[in-house]
Amino acid sequence: MAVEVSDQLRRKIDRLPRKPGVYLMKDVRKEVIYVGKAKDLRARVRSYFQEGRQEWRLISERIEQVRDVDVVVTASEKEALLLESNFIKQFRPRYNVNFRDDKSFVSIKIDRTEPWPRPVVTRRLEDEDALYFGPYASARAARKTLKVLQDVFPLRRCSIRQCRERRRPCLYGEMGKCAAPCCSDISREEYDRIIDQVVMFLKGRADELLDELRRQMEAAARELNFEKAANIRDRIRAVEETLEAQHVADSAADADRDVFGICTLDRYVSIAVLFVRDGNVRDVATYRFPAELDSEEAIFGSFLNQFYAANRFVPEQVLVPVETPDAGVLESWLGEKKGRRVRILHPQRGAKRRLIELANRNARQAERTATSAEERRRLQMESLQRILDLTELPRTIECFDISTTQGREAVGSMVVFRDGEPDKSSYRRYRIRDIEGQDDFAMMEQVLRRRYGRLVEQDADPPELVLVDGGRGQLGVALRVLRELGVEAPDVAALAKARAAGGRQVRAERVFQPSEDRLGVREAPVEVPEDSYGFRLITRVRDEAHRFAVQYHRRLRRKASMESPLIEVPGIGKQKARRLMDHFGGLNKVRRATVEELKAVPGISDALAAAIIKHFRPESGDAD
Repeated sequence: MAVEVSDQLRRKIDRLPRKPGVYLMKDVRKEVIYVGKAKDLRARVRSYFQEGRQEWRLISERIEQVRDVDVVVTASEKEALLLESNFIKQFRPRYNVNFRDDKSFVSIKIDRTEPWPRPVVTRRLEDEDALYFGPYASARAARKTLKVLQDVFPLRRCSIRQCRERRRPCLYGEMGKCAAPCCSDISREEYDRIIDQVVMFLKGRADELLDELRRQMEAAARELNFEKAANIRDRIRAVEETLEAQHVADSAADADRDVFGICTLDRYVSIAVLFVRDGNVRDVATYRFPAELDSEEAIFGSFLNQFYAANRFVPEQVLVPVETPDAGVLESWLGEKKGRRVRILHPQRGAKRRLIELANRNARQAERTATSAEERRRLQMESLQRILDLTELPRTIECFDISTTQGREAVGSMVVFRDGEPDKSSYRRYRIRDIEGQDDFAMMEQVLRRRYGRLVEQDADPPELVLVDGGRGQLGVALRVLRELGVEAPDVAALAKARAAGGRQVRAERVFQPSEDRLGVREAPVEVPEDSYGFRLITRVRDEAHRFAVQYHRRLRRKASMESPLIEVPGIGKQKARRLMDHFGGLNKVRRATVEELKAVPGISDALAAAIIKHFRPESGDAD
C-alpha cells in the first residue's frame, strides 16, 4: 500500500526534474539516511512512495522514516554514478552499502621517460606516461615480484642521482646483476631491449619473451660471445621456472581481469577480488562489511561503483558473480578511464565461470576466517531469534524426529544443542510402544509426553526452543502435549520439507509457528533464507536429529531381521529374511503370502517360496 507523505513533500516530489542525478533521503533530524542515483529523478523517487514500489532496496521497508528529499541534477548517468559514490563516502548513510576501502593497493611502475628506466613499487597511479602493473593487495607480493625481476634481468638499481655521480660500476654491476648504464657498459638500445623483456614478463607474455631471449642467445653464440650466451641461457631458465610457478587459472586467454566473488550472510557481506593479469592470478583482496540492502544484486552493484571510484588500475574485463543494474553505465565510465573498451561480464559456464567460483570460494573463506567459532555460534543464535521472532535467545534447542518403515521398528530421537553446539550427552532415543501402523502424529505425541512428562516430574527448566520435524500437523501435536502437561511454554516450531516453486527447489527452510494465542498454527510458514546464519544453525539441528533417529531405527531393523523366524526356513538367511520383511512390511503378511507373491521378492525361487509356506502353514499341504 502507498506510504503516507506530507503535502509539502508530495509537492516537492512532483516538482522534481525528469533528468539524471542523485537523490538524498533525509529523516526527521535532516540526516541523510539513503543516497541513490536515477536516470529519471522524479520517476525513481515517486516509485518509493507508491503501491508496487521497488522492494529490492531495504529503504523501501524504512520509507516511513523519510521526511525530506533533496536532489542534485547531473549531465549524465555516468556523472550520477560518480556523485553517488562521493555522497556515500561523505554522508555514510545507514541504509546504503558503506564500503570502506582500507586496502592501499600497490603496483609496479616503469617510467620509460627516464634515462635508464627501472621498475619500482608505488601506491600512486598519477603519471599518465608511465606503465603500471598490478595491482597487488600487499606490498610484500609486489616486492617479491620486483626481486624476481632484479634477479632475472640486469636492471639499474641505483637512483639517477647516484648513477650520475658514479665513475665505476657498483657492487651489483661487478656481480653481473646490473647492466651498469652509469658507466656506459651497455648501450641505450640494448638497455631498452631489456626493459621490453621486463614488460613482456610483467604482462605474462611468456612465449614471446622466451622466443626473444632464445634469439639473443643464438645470436651471441654465433658471434662467439659465449659468456653473454650463457648469461641469457640462465635468464631463460629463471624465466621458465618463475612463469611455471605463477601460471594458474585461465591459460586460454590473455585478458587482464578483475574477478569478483561474494558471500552474504544476514547483514554481513564478504567480497573477494582476484586480480588476473594475462592468465595469471597476481593477487587477491577480500572485504567484509555490514550491508542493509536486501538482494545480492543491490549490495554488489553499490560495492562495485564505489570500488572503481577510487584511483586504481582498470582491467579489460570485470567478471561479476551476479547481475548488476549499472553494468552498462559502469562499462562506459571505466572505458573512458582506461581509454579503450572495458566489459563487465556475468559468465554462466566455461573458464570464466570457474574463475567466478574460485572467487566465491575465497569470499566464503573470508567470511569464515573473519569470525571466531564462538562469534559464529552467537551470530547463528541471534539470527534465528530475529528471523523466527523468538522470545528468548535459543541457547538450548531440543529437536525431535521420528523414523519408521511402514510402522515397524518405530523410534523417536531427541538431540540437544547448547550455545549453538551439539550436546551429545543429552541426546535421547525413544522406542515407540503400542502404536500400530504408520501414525506419525501418535508417535510424536508419545515421545513428547515421555520427554516432557519426566521434565515436569523433575521440576526442570524447559529449553528456550523446541523443534519438531514434520510440519504443521506435528506442531499442533507438540502444542497440545505441552499445554496438557502444563509446561511453561518455551518457543515451539515445526520444520517442514522444502517445496518446489516454479520448477525449482525453494532455497529456504520452512518453519511453522504457533498462532498468537498458541492454540493453533499460523497459516503461512516463516522462511529462513539460505544466506543467513540462522539457516546454518537450524539445518544442523534438523540433520542431526534425523541422523540420530535413522541410526537407531536401522539398528533395530538389523536386530529384528537377525531374530526373525524366517531364518529357521531352510535356504533363508539374514539377507533374504530382511528382503522379505522389507517387501511385505511384517511377518504376518509373509505367513499369508502366496507362492507368486513370495516369488516377487528378489532371490526367492519356487522352491524357497514352497519352503516358506510349508514352514508357516504346514496344514495347507499343497504349496499352491
